[in-house]
Amino acid sequence: MSWRGGWVVSLLVVGAGCGGALPEEGGTGAEAASAPLPAELASCLPTAADTQRLQAVFPPSELGVPRLAYGPGGFTDFGGTLFFAANFEDGRRGLWKSDGTAAGTVEVKSFPVTEGPMTPAVAQLTPASSQLFFQAADATHGLELWVSDGTGAGTRFVKDLTPGAGDSYLSHLTASGNALVFFKETYDPANSTTRYELWVSDGTASGTVPVHDFGTSIELSNESVGVDGALRFFVHERGGGTSLWRTDGTAAGTVPLKRLTSGPDAFIRDLRTSGGLSLFMMYEDSGLRELWKTDGTAAGTLRLASFGPSRDVRALGALGAYAYVTTTSYTTQYMVLYRVPLTGGNPTSFFTLPNDYTSQGEAFPYIDAVSQAPGGSKLFFSVTIGSNGPGPRDTQLWVTDGTAAGTRLLRRPLSLSDEYGSPVHAVADDLVLFTAFEGGGGAGIEPWVSNGLPEGTRRLEDIVPGGGSSYPREFFPLGSRVYFSAYDETEAVQPWFVSLPDTCVAPGVARPSGSGE
Repeated sequence: MSWRGGWVVSLLVVGAGCGGALPEEGGTGAEAASAPLPAELASCLPTAADTQRLQAVFPPSELGVPRLAYGPGGFTDFGGTLFFAANFEDGRRGLWKSDGTAAGTVEVKSFPVTEGPMTPAVAQLTPASSQLFFQAADATHGLELWVSDGTGAGTRFVKDLTPGAGDSYLSHLTASGNALVFFKETYDPANSTTRYELWVSDGTASGTVPVHDFGTSIELSNESVGVDGALRFFVHERGGGTSLWRTDGTAAGTVPLKRLTSGPDAFIRDLRTSGGLSLFMMYEDSGLRELWKTDGTAAGTLRLASFGPSRDVRALGALGAYAYVTTTSYTTQYMVLYRVPLTGGNPTSFFTLPNDYTSQGEAFPYIDAVSQAPGGSKLFFSVTIGSNGPGPRDTQLWVTDGTAAGTRLLRRPLSLSDEYGSPVHAVADDLVLFTAFEGGGGAGIEPWVSNGLPEGTRRLEDIVPGGGSSYPREFFPLGSRVYFSAYDETEAVQPWFVSLPDTCVAPGVARPSGSGE
């Protein structure tokens, strides 16, 4: 089961079952969760007064459903300035930037309506060292590659990769120095095949060239990551076999690192990268779930652990000398945290998350979002407990430092909608932003903040008073702020930000120009 973008359909099936903890995995973890907490609370917590709208960019939405309203997206740091895509409901498209002030939030380049509201979006903003790549559409070329130096005059079309008005489907856009590495996927409806070609672009038409033709005999996983100017990606051969590849944008530097399996239906999920180390899960057609690590070399690509088919296994990330995963049995419906030595060795369980719904039928918990601050020593993750209906039974935010005593429930519920998932973003070990729901006349779904302790977890701002919801999206840190988008009293989704105390900003991190701080 696949589609032209990778193994997406197969991935979605995994989270749909029922499961729980194995008998040997111990208790519920309630004892550790109720252990005494440190008395002091970190001071690095912004308040409602620090939370403001940047500018009203979008007109009132005509959709009538706040969580579906169009708004800014693709927040990107290019040269210390915030760039984002503005895709309007009437089909107008634009590249925007902001210096952190309302007056300095301006359109860089507008793109006209070509197909009414279905005009392809400005998307995939990817900053290189001195130029910003993205995709946009016009009537002559369709959806193609564009580049900008941050000014309107310096924003230009790169190359018509699919000649004429037809769209180009580009994926895995990754900066390599001042160049862009990406895949071009060409679907042939006559024989239902997709050709995958690796390209590189220096921002000029003559410098936008193919690097490697993978042909139509492979499928490309959606999972990839750029590390140190190189792209790590996964290729599945249609006849069987899955391999990890690496490219630096040159033919000589595009090489397979390791063949991971010869099985016909394996797929990759949960690619988590910290520094130069990447962890990922591989689901074998035999039912095995395997945890792997890679440092981008063949010798450094190793299987760390295998788990049997009775459990769903998800990778969380690495802390110190260990990788961390969750396992959920398909029979008892409990989720268990494991640590796995990065140097090899047996997995060890250290915490079992409680599940209040195991006696009520389908109540399978699964990981929805994971975030770790750069260089951080904690993993923040959201857990959704499913149901036999469209909406989940429960949603929860947890944090772990890799110990039972340091694994805590921070907030429940988050979003209980099946159409809106709560984003989670850790700025530091003692500062994470997320969204949560307050029912019973509360504040609806609004932005929240936590210092990693239950006592230090609170609503940041009630953007839509009176029980309405602002449905915040896409927390993005830049300098002394975290930007996000939210539905507000303008009846549209607008760019917002929260200013961070000086103690929250890592030394040497540039602040947005014109922020006044």
